[in-house]
Amino acid sequence: MYSMKPILVVYALILSLGILTLATQLYYFANIAGFISAIGFMLIFFKDPKKDLNSEELAHINKMKKYWYIVFGTGFFFSLILGSLWNNHLGGM
Repeated sequence: MYSMKPILVVYALILSLGILTLATQLYYFANIAGFISAIGFMLIFFKDPKKDLNSEELAHINKMKKYWYIVFGTGFFFSLILGSLWNNHLGGM
């Protein structure tokens, strides 16, 4: 059905952007992670599941959605903590 590979790739990308923010002291990378998370949340939240699924498939889809929410929540966390709150030029981008 659904694979864990895309989840792991996006999670690695978001984590690497967070680590890059810490290493370079440039908050733009954390803001990029937040942007990726915002787009991802919209895609996952508003995507309707197919109507002809059995209960096992629906349970698997709900489990994958939880994983995606965790990944995108991490991106929002990096964006808020490392991007917006660390930025001393609030609104001065």
